Amino acid sequence: MLASALSTSTSAPPGTSTTVLVTPSSSTAAGPAPSSVTYKYHQLEIPQTPPGIALIDITPQIRELVAQAGLQEGCVHVLSRHTTTALTINENETRLLDDVRQFLSRLAPAGDPYLHNDLHLRPAPDNWPGGWAAWAAQEPRNAHSHLLSMLLGNTLTVPVTEGKLALGTWQSVLLVELDGPRPRTVGVQLVGHAAQ
Repeated sequence: MLASALSTSTSAPPGTSTTVLVTPSSSTAAGPAPSSVTYKYHQLEIPQTPPGIALIDITPQIRELVAQAGLQEGCVHVLSRHTTTALTINENETRLLDDVRQFLSRLAPAGDPYLHNDLHLRPAPDNWPGGWAAWAAQEPRNAHSHLLSMLLGNTLTVPVTEGKLALGTWQSVLLVELDGPRPRTVGVQLVGHAAQ
């Protein structure tokens, strides 16, 4: 079982890193029988993402899950479990990641007017503790992050063949934080034939 892993490759300012923890499935089912099909869900936990827009490489954690499961042929489904994060596959190169952050900031500027950010026109969820004022005090003005998340997408599927992710030479699976800093989770579903 993987207790934790560090991912130090982000688009955060130099000298910072983002911790990514893997939480094992709470399923009580036994592991797969030899040559059986496995359907195993895991959750990556990121205790705190960098501020603003950041790209976090979660490829090492996904590779480790594939190896631990003995997955030989199949796929990995990855799900960003938040409405202000996204997933993408691309090169994990520092200057490119900075270009991506700057491009996304120009594509949906945080300071532009958005209806979602007009909190005074939105009702609080029913039975919110402390009522509307308490809800409004904690609700971020982050419509730009929601819009970017919708454009980028929240799911990816990566094939697994011969026990390895079928990624290209320069490809990495990147969690795109669009509204940090926040704790985040990523769902990882392994599907396929495990080693005997």
